[in-house]
Amino acid sequence: MMLRLNMSHQLPTIGLRINHTTVDDSHMIPAQIHTNDRQARSNKGATQARIDINSYPSRKAYGHRNMNDLTRENGQKGLSDVQSADSRHTQAAWSYIENAAKKGNYIQQRAEQAIYSEAKKTRMLEAQFIPNPQITLSESSQVVGETDVGDVTAEIDAKSYASIQITTGGVQTYIQDQGFLHRWITQDKYDMYV
Repeated sequence: MMLRLNMSHQLPTIGLRINHTTVDDSHMIPAQIHTNDRQARSNKGATQARIDINSYPSRKAYGHRNMNDLTRENGQKGLSDVQSADSRHTQAAWSYIENAAKKGNYIQQRAEQAIYSEAKKTRMLEAQFIPNPQITLSESSQVVGETDVGDVTAEIDAKSYASIQITTGGVQTYIQDQGFLHRWITQDKYDMYV
């Protein structure tokens, strides 16, 4: 009987914990634009001019008078017309008194004479200067208001650095399995079923 030495072994296993290097760029700050967009405005306007027009001298030359002038002129003319008519009628009455009883048709002759002298009158046209209306500019038109030139600007806020976080990787080793070495003895044959 022969003794046999049986051996069973397993080598140790090394484990690795690997942390890869990572770059986190989610903290990058993008450039920001700030704009002012106030459009330009005129904000200006014109005031109305004030023009005073006195057309009374022109209207008066055409015979359109105001009530004060009309009553003053017609009042004076009325007095002189009454006086001249009174004098004329008085003379005509005395003429009738003295001549109406005389031989001939004095009244008819007087009427014909009045018609004839009226027809023989020379008609005259009088040219008069018609004055222009008086136009006075009392207030001129003015441009008022202030112009707003607006503000259309853009400001870009960009950082001069990138906020990137880098996590460095690493490798950590450890013994995952210790391994073993077993020995035992059998008789006459090796143990194959280990």
